[in-house]
Amino acid sequence: MTLKTLVTGVAAAALVAGAAAGVTSVASPAVSSAPAVQPVVWDIPMPQAPAPELQSPLLQTLQVLAGGGSFSGKAPYIQGGIGRIESIAADRAYSRAAAEGKFPLTFNVANIDQEGGVANADVTATSALGTTATQTVQFIAGAASPSGWQISKNSALSLLSAAG
Repeated sequence: MTLKTLVTGVAAAALVAGAAAGVTSVASPAVSSAPAVQPVVWDIPMPQAPAPELQSPLLQTLQVLAGGGSFSGKAPYIQGGIGRIESIAADRAYSRAAAEGKFPLTFNVANIDQEGGVANADVTATSALGTTATQTVQFIAGAASPSGWQISKNSALSLLSAAG
């Protein structure tokens, strides 16, 4: 088993960056009567500012999920919790990966885009073996989680599938 993907199958809607169009005057200094054309934004939504203040809570969620211990105790970090069978399967997948020397994982969270109670981020995970994978992960605001954020159920199931 190799760490090729952190999470697969999650295609979350994200705001698409808008484009600003415009032309500036390139007239010679002798023709000073012509006004300069100013940049204009056409009715295209501008991108929202990234949410870097979320980096720490999202990292905390990922670190808890990748840390040791039974997944039954990690339910607050997974949207909708985790069932008994899912917990057993996750524990087995974690044990196999740990036996192969893939833990601990280190994470880098970038390009965080938050829209309401949903945040999407590009997460790069690096295993102890040096294998790196980057995937867009969806997080859901969750009061049950000490970090305030949970990994979406689809992302959690995809992670379990990738580990198995």
